[in-house]
Formats: sequence, structure tokens, C-alpha cells
Amino acid sequence: NIGTSGAEIGGAFGGEKETGGGRESGSDAWKIYMRRQTNTINYTTDLPLAQGIKFDL
Repeated sequence: NIGTSGAEIGGAFGGEKETGGGRESGSDAWKIYMRRQTNTINYTTDLPLAQGIKFDL
């Protein structure tokens, strides 16, 4: 990774041709590789299934 020279704040930027570190060296670079995800945690002993489906064993 290319560090900042102290003159800039390290934000994500594009630049012209090969004039800088580019977007991958900025502070928002991690956003390129991440996506949002939602998880649900069930702390009970029951296992509810979607749409009221039931399996009788």
C-alpha cells in the first residue's frame, strides 16, 4: 500500500493516469471489497421455519 505524503488526507480519489495511489490506496478502499449482509441470531432451542412449514418426525 502507498502511504500518504502528509499533504493529503488519504481520501479515495481517481487521479489522472499514474499520478497517485488511486482509489485502492484511499481511506474508503475497503468499501470496494465489502458488501452489506444481514444476519439473524436465534437464542432459543426452537427452530422456526419460513412460512410456517412444519416437519413431524
